[in-house]
Amino acid sequence: MALAFEAVGWDMYDPRMTLKAVTAEAITKGACCWIHTDGLVYLTDDGEDRIHGCALTTEASGNEIVLVTHGRLKVVDTNTIGALAYGQANAGGSVPNTTVAGQVCGFCIAAKMIFVHIDSPSAT
Repeated sequence: MALAFEAVGWDMYDPRMTLKAVTAEAITKGACCWIHTDGLVYLTDDGEDRIHGCALTTEASGNEIVLVTHGRLKVVDTNTIGALAYGQANAGGSVPNTTVAGQVCGFCIAAKMIFVHIDSPSAT
């Protein structure tokens, strides 16, 4: 299933502020993700509204993935500059955007760029 919003790629990220784990499902670049108690990475979607990071690359199920917690993510869709960015609880996951409220995961620094800033991930 396609993401609700799309990412072009990462403009900048701090490799010291990343997490590595194995995917439990296919994950698309830029998608908001969370790490389950089984140690695997899942999409933030309609089944779980947590964000621990956003995917650095697109990976198939069973592959190692890097989750970015701090970085500048280029996106396809236009967002409101200065607005908070959210990961939505959509079926199939979502790239951070300013359109619909969900878990806060950063803010918009340009019309097509989100500053991902996840310091204290949601525990719900």
